[in-house]
Amino acid sequence: MNMDKAINVARTVLGYVSTLLILALIILVAAGRVKVAVVEGISMEPTMHTGDLVFLEKKAPDKIDVGDVVVYHAGSKYIIHRVIKIYKNNGRYCYVVKGDNNPVPDPGFPQCGYRGIPYDAILGVVYSVHNMPVKIPYIGGISVVLKG
Repeated sequence: MNMDKAINVARTVLGYVSTLLILALIILVAAGRVKVAVVEGISMEPTMHTGDLVFLEKKAPDKIDVGDVVVYHAGSKYIIHRVIKIYKNNGRYCYVVKGDNNPVPDPGFPQCGYRGIPYDAILGVVYSVHNMPVKIPYIGGISVVLKG
């Protein structure tokens, strides 16, 4: 098999696998087992961009790891940032988070001594494969435009 044909076969297989993964996630969303979020802003660039659609799973507090990307709510806002540290404050799991493109971590909540985000503020962890978030690029941009 020549190199061009091998590359075309690999691309086709990768396309099918990607399509099956996305279809499986869409089925899980429809069944209510997985949530979706749309990325807004530049804080997670170059990993994620405005309009990227990501899939969330709810994990137990002790199953969230440093390096995971989480979605949490701060008041009426939802924020997508990466966990850079985990600690306990009065028996409560707290997560220090930071956007990949931000120079400093996010401000914390009083429950975590103003340094971290409490577990009950976290909506979910972004599905990842080998530490790369599973996303559908830019498809959520329509919702961003409609909101703004």
